[in-house]
Amino acid sequence: MPDARTFIDEDFIVVKTDSGTKFTLWFGDEIVVLGKQGGRTRVRVLGLGSGPFEGTVKGTPKTRPTGVLSVSMVDVQQGDGLILETPDGKIVFIDGGDNKLFARHAAARYRHRQSTNDTPLEIDAIVVTHGDADHFKGLNVLRKTETDKKTGDHQRLFIHPKRIYHNGLVKAPGTLPDVEMFGETATLDDGRLGIVALYDDPRKAPKALQNAPFKAWNASINHWEKRGPITLKRIAHGDKEDELFDFLKEEGIKVELQGPFPHSVNVDGESRDALPFLKKPKKSAEMHLDDDTLNTTSLSASHTINGHSISFRLTFGNVRFNLTGDLNRESMQLMRENLGSTRQLRSEIVKAPHHGSHDFDFGALKAMAPVVSIISSGDEHAGKEHIHPRATLMAALGKVNRGNTGIIFSTELAAFFAVRKYAHTRKDLAAFFRARKDSQFTGKELAELFREEKPPVGSPLRNMTFFSFERTNFGIIHIRTDGERVLAFTHSGKKGLNEAYRFTVDSRHRIKFAKKVKIRT
Repeated sequence: MPDARTFIDEDFIVVKTDSGTKFTLWFGDEIVVLGKQGGRTRVRVLGLGSGPFEGTVKGTPKTRPTGVLSVSMVDVQQGDGLILETPDGKIVFIDGGDNKLFARHAAARYRHRQSTNDTPLEIDAIVVTHGDADHFKGLNVLRKTETDKKTGDHQRLFIHPKRIYHNGLVKAPGTLPDVEMFGETATLDDGRLGIVALYDDPRKAPKALQNAPFKAWNASINHWEKRGPITLKRIAHGDKEDELFDFLKEEGIKVELQGPFPHSVNVDGESRDALPFLKKPKKSAEMHLDDDTLNTTSLSASHTINGHSISFRLTFGNVRFNLTGDLNRESMQLMRENLGSTRQLRSEIVKAPHHGSHDFDFGALKAMAPVVSIISSGDEHAGKEHIHPRATLMAALGKVNRGNTGIIFSTELAAFFAVRKYAHTRKDLAAFFRARKDSQFTGKELAELFREEKPPVGSPLRNMTFFSFERTNFGIIHIRTDGERVLAFTHSGKKGLNEAYRFTVDSRHRIKFAKKVKIRT
């Protein structure tokens, strides 16, 4: 049988290598079918690990001639980071978190591509929904992995983004007043204050009006641009999506921009786009319902940059995704008003706005009527604690869910931790051995010695020991679809065990769930 590149058409299959190691493949993963081997099928796996490897699958797995659309919400703790891959293998990064987690996942995911400075991984587009660091700082980390001496080769990823789309706002250092945070402003026709300092190329913003993450981001753009041209563009509702996303359109993937909504303002005889300042809402348990929360004169830079997130609906076949950035109550209400028809919001998969914040609009969620809601939510440390996802948001998603069976996935809830008992920092161990040159134990042996029990009273390590946990599974959420069939799943702490659901979407967007997903073992 000649080699035949094909794609998995089952929910999950287990591939067993000749050495006995087992790997689970998912709906849409690419393989090469090599032939029969007893009662099993021999395959070559292409996109997993550091390179192609061979193994066998029980029986004859079902395959398909084309790939599927894949959306993965990466667990980046506080922030957003999603990777979209098309059936033909085009790659779009949607945000990138603010730490190393997005970079680590991307490097592991594309390890088989063996990127280098001379042969970088081509990213068809990076969409930075807005300029808060928890949505793009992790992309700076990705760039730094190329040269960081503490980063292993398997954790490096060299990329070249062909396009970078963003909302045009560049954030200044936090020492400035809110109304000066984004540069030049003008009064709009309705009397509101609008921001006219909108940039296609964020590097053109005055350096004094760039905060530290933006300066690093501009350095990343300079670095990647040495590898080839990059289209840098501010995008918003009303732009020509077919031109901006022509590389997706050719695969039958439609993009509809649903925010932000710029206003036209006259500045010194010139018509310019402006984004209005948004307000800090009044605190209320029913903020998502109460219009009075918007009756405030308190302009807020944070609510402004969040509310003007790039939001868009992506459609592939019968399946629609609504990606909402960090939209808030005011901007979601404006979205309902500006779109004209809430039918434009209806989607099978919805990314919950702003990591599950309580500052959302119930009417907009109701119009979206999701089947699957995904929430990027994880607390990094006490300084970034926002109690996400909020209880009111979780309840609202359950209430607006389409039909009687709904799915709500949260990256934080899908993560898994294992107890590792007692451990010591390398710094502490080094200090201990400098003081005890006659110790009979090496640092590794000593760490192992006290792994199960705390050092006894009087031991020099007593106060250097901490009870440790290890995150053995990050809460990544996966959605895969061929435009009709949808597989939504997360991982668990047990190898081969997933929380997974499969359903179909017909041309009238009616949903039918499978009773269970199947795994070929």
